[in-house]
Amino acid sequence: MPDLLIRNAAVVVTMNPARQELTGTDIHIRDGVVLALGPGLVAPGAKVIEAAGKVVTPGLVNTHHHLYQTLTRAVPGGQDALLFGWLKTLYPIWARFGPEEMFTSAQVGLAELALSGCTLTSDHLYL
Repeated sequence: MPDLLIRNAAVVVTMNPARQELTGTDIHIRDGVVLALGPGLVAPGAKVIEAAGKVVTPGLVNTHHHLYQTLTRAVPGGQDALLFGWLKTLYPIWARFGPEEMFTSAQVGLAELALSGCTLTSDHLYL
């Protein structure tokens, strides 16, 4: 896997002990490890991502998710329902889920998480 150079980030949120936010910064990454931070970095052969006008943060971690619920998010009977009304509406639907529904819901849910900056999740699939 080639090195990665994120170039010209408007802001880099470091999450270091000083909680620094660096402006106009490049990030050189190799095998998922940050090698260097700073302006004007050079990394020959690296894949370059232009980040001008962007904020770069560490990946977010979601420690509790139910990916299968992605497919039933908008079921009318569950909308604005209290917990037990919501469960009574959705459990019969989830009971009919098979491997294809689980696979599709995982794909959709993981794509949504990635698009929102989440890079790690723990799924609670108990059906």
